[in-house]
Amino acid sequence: MSQNLLIKGGKIVLENSIQSADILIKNGRIADIIKKTDAIKPNPKNLKILNAKGLIVLPGIIDPHVHYNLHLEKGQTTGDDFLSGSAAAITGGVTTVIDYTGQKPGHNLKKGLFNRLKEAKNKMYTDYSFHSIIPSWKKLKNPEAQMKELIKSGAPSFKMFMAYESRGLMSDDTDLLNAFIAAKKEKALICLHAESGKAIDLLAAKYNNKKHSAIAAHYLSRPDYTEWEAVQTAIVWAKTAKAPVYFVHLSSGHSAQIIKKESKEFRYILGETCPQYLILEHKTLDDRNGYLFTSCPPIRTKKDSEILWKNLKNGTLQVIATDNCTFSKTQKKLYSKDRTKMRMGLPGSATLLPLIYTHGVKRGKITLIQLSKLMSLNPAKIMGLYPRKGIIKKGADADFAIIDPKKVKKTDFKNLKHNCDWSPYQGMKLYGFPKYTILRGIIAAKDGELISPLKPSGKFIKRKISA
Repeated sequence: MSQNLLIKGGKIVLENSIQSADILIKNGRIADIIKKTDAIKPNPKNLKILNAKGLIVLPGIIDPHVHYNLHLEKGQTTGDDFLSGSAAAITGGVTTVIDYTGQKPGHNLKKGLFNRLKEAKNKMYTDYSFHSIIPSWKKLKNPEAQMKELIKSGAPSFKMFMAYESRGLMSDDTDLLNAFIAAKKEKALICLHAESGKAIDLLAAKYNNKKHSAIAAHYLSRPDYTEWEAVQTAIVWAKTAKAPVYFVHLSSGHSAQIIKKESKEFRYILGETCPQYLILEHKTLDDRNGYLFTSCPPIRTKKDSEILWKNLKNGTLQVIATDNCTFSKTQKKLYSKDRTKMRMGLPGSATLLPLIYTHGVKRGKITLIQLSKLMSLNPAKIMGLYPRKGIIKKGADADFAIIDPKKVKKTDFKNLKHNCDWSPYQGMKLYGFPKYTILRGIIAAKDGELISPLKPSGKFIKRKISA
């Protein structure tokens, strides 16, 4: 049985306000939000008090885009498995993550979900769910029926790709339109990796030569229009089917501007971006260790970052996620001179909250309430976790990220829980690393360390239809 807990004296970030209040927790849920401790009647048995004076109490962070234990060729996997990835997340204030299935084209979607659930069982420190990847709509047997089955299983979101034809992942216009039509009927959510695969392949052939390094060939083959053209095309099909669309890891400021314009006519266009596109600069790729920072899409310009921040603030983009995909230096360097095999992705679960608090809230680009919405409330609503997750209110899961707004910490990969020997943010002085992370009423981490329970206690959360 969960211990009764009182979080006392903190500043509580509610949906539309910040209040000085106490939070009473019973059986893993928020039992009450009270302004005076003496209002607790009767006094619960075995009440533990957590002194949060001077601290900010946020709802637990939700990261709807992670890749843990991602399977690669020849039996290889990414650096972070479910244990290390979720440990990094929980110590960083993230209490719920959504990963992805990984079945091959034509393979049954429900079986793909079952396989990932089996892999993750008893290995997650955070609560978790999965998006179902659809690598080929055409090759699925009765795809609409399979979509319906996944929704019943608690996984109502489906990821499709507009790139990676050589890997059998790329969806053409027919695939997308058919998927949107089915999603509209079944009330599913299509999550899109929006990059124009054909254009990228054409440009890659142009730049894949001795005149350009592999890293240069990578980002030259992915100019910003290869993203925003795909965004524009996908919006056409979503509007045609009258189905919502959720764009993952947007990197281009122009993509956000297109969404802003199109949303005036069709409101169900949703967008996510990531810390690397808000904070890091394109010139990083030209450094001696630039191969470490390769990702798809690539890190872009300072101007792109500025536009993305503005569109987070004005509500055009609704979510900040990590796209956590961890590789060690050795893994990154192995194919650093081969554009076709370079390892794409960055570690991010442990640093999501402090990065956005420091570069967003502390610098006045977004407010604390907006941070909470972008990283808790909005992903909870969009991904079918609300009202159980994403908000501090009576009846919700007692998930919290509690930070000391005055404490600054120098980022060092050695102190993070990622199975990774580097960090994209190494040496950055950041505010907002959690003092405490609480999952369903249990203090799971303190000052960056797992404390209780040491054994993973994350649960698979069956999600509902997107709000």
